Amino acid sequence: MAEVNLDDIQGDLFNRGFPKFHEVYYFFHIVSTKEKEFSQNVKNLFSGEDKHVSSLKKVLEDWKGVDAAARKNRTIDDPAKKEVVPTCNALIAFSKSGLDKTGLTLAGRPSLDLRNLKLSDPIFDMGMKEDGPNNLNDPPVDDWDPLFRKTTIHGLLKVAGNSPEIVNDELGHIKRILGYPYVIKDIDGNSPPTKTNSTLEGNTRPGKEHGHEHFGFRDGLSQPLLKGINSPEALKADPYMQTNQNIITVTSNPPGTQDGIEAYPKDRPTWMVNGSFLAFRKLEQDVQKWIDLVNKFADAGCRNADHCGAKLMGRWKSGAPVAKFPKEDAPPGTRFDNAFRYKGVAKFDCPLGAHIRKVHPRTDADSIKMARMIRNGIPYGTEFKPNNRPDPDDTRGLLFACYQSSLENSFQFVQRAWSNNEKFPTSKTGYDALIGQAKDDGMLNITLHSDDEGDLDPGLGQFQKSVTMKGGEYFFVPSISALKNTLGCD
Repeated sequence: MAEVNLDDIQGDLFNRGFPKFHEVYYFFHIVSTKEKEFSQNVKNLFSGEDKHVSSLKKVLEDWKGVDAAARKNRTIDDPAKKEVVPTCNALIAFSKSGLDKTGLTLAGRPSLDLRNLKLSDPIFDMGMKEDGPNNLNDPPVDDWDPLFRKTTIHGLLKVAGNSPEIVNDELGHIKRILGYPYVIKDIDGNSPPTKTNSTLEGNTRPGKEHGHEHFGFRDGLSQPLLKGINSPEALKADPYMQTNQNIITVTSNPPGTQDGIEAYPKDRPTWMVNGSFLAFRKLEQDVQKWIDLVNKFADAGCRNADHCGAKLMGRWKSGAPVAKFPKEDAPPGTRFDNAFRYKGVAKFDCPLGAHIRKVHPRTDADSIKMARMIRNGIPYGTEFKPNNRPDPDDTRGLLFACYQSSLENSFQFVQRAWSNNEKFPTSKTGYDALIGQAKDDGMLNITLHSDDEGDLDPGLGQFQKSVTMKGGEYFFVPSISALKNTLGCD
C-alpha cells in the first residue's frame, strides 16, 4: 500500500482526532454570485506561514506535545502547576450543495466532475435531509432544529482546541479569510442550547467524566488503527483494529461495497483522493429516560442499574467490555486491552443487541471491516441534574462526527442495516438500545437472556428511545492539495 501523505490529509481523520477540550461546528452558506471570491478565499487559507486548515502531520505533532505534558503532569499534585499545552486545529468540509456551488467558478480550470457522484456516492449526493427520514428512520425534517432545516448548508468549519477563547479566535480569523459576512454568511437558525445562529458548541465533560458521554460511558474506543498514522505500539496492542487506509480515506484503489449496495466508488473524480466523507449528527440524549430504563434492572436479569446499562452498551462505564468483565466493572486503574472477540461470549453476559456488539460484531468478514469509521465527536450541553424543572433549552447530548471513504459502506449501512434492524444478527435480537430507531418513531425492544441462555420475557419490554436525532448533514472533507489546487483558485 502507498505511504500515507500526512501533509495532504486533514488532521481529524485518525482515531485520536484533534486534541480538544472545546470544539465549535460552524455551518455556512456561500452567498449567491460570490462563488469565485469564495474559491479565491479558500486558497488564502494556506497563504503565509500560518496554515488555517490542519494537516495530519500538524495534529500528530500537537499530540506529541500534549502526551509529553500529560506524562509530566502525573508527577505534579498541584493542579495550578500542571502544564497546559495550547492547541488549536481546524477542518473544512462541503456538502454536495456546497461542492455544486463551488464548481460554478471553475470555468477554464479542471472541473470538479461531480456528475458521477450519483453512481459513486449516492448517499452523499442525496444528502441527509432525504436519506435520514426515508432510510434511517430519522424524525421528519420539520422536527429538526432550525439550524438544519432552514438555509441550505454549503460547508462546515470544525475548530477544536484547549480553550473556548483560542477556538473562537481562530474561528473568527478563518471566517474573515473566507469573506464573512459578504462571501459566506450564517445559516438562519440555531440549535439549542447554543443560542448563536449557524453554530454548535461542544465541550469535554468535567473532572472524572472527561472522555465520557452524558449517559456516563467512556467514549471513542474501538477505533480503526492505520499504518503510517498510528504508532507501531498501538498497532501491535490491538491488531484486530488495524484497518486499510482505503476504508477511511478515498484512494485510487477503493474497497468493494456491502451486499445489496449499488455504488461504484471507482467512478469518483481523482481530486477526491485523500479526502473522506463526514456524517454529522446532533444526537440529543434524554438522561432521565435512560436512567428510568436501566432502573428496570430486575426485569432485565441484572443485579443493579449499572449492570443493566453495561449489558445494553456492551461496556461498563469505565469502558471495560462486558465480554471480558461479565460480572462487574474492572477495578479502578485496571489497564484493559481492546483485543477481544464475541466468539464464546454468553448472551447472558453480552446480549446480541448490545450497542457495541450491534455496530461492530468483531468478525473477520469483509462486511465488518468495510463498516469501520473514525468517530471524533464531542459532548454538548450542561451536566444533567435530576429533578430540575424542565427547560427546553437545557439539553445535552453528542455532536456525532464520523469519517469514512464510503457512507454506503460505513455510517449509513451500520445505522440502517444493523442498529435499526431488530432482526440483526438474529431474528430475535431487537434494536440497538442506544442509537436504534424504529420506523415512525416506534417503540424499541431488545432481547435479554437468563444465565441459562433462555430469553427473558418480557425483559425490558417495549421502551422509548433515549437518543433523538435533531439534525445533521453529509459532508466531504477534501485533501489539502484539493483545497489549494482544485476548490481554491487564484
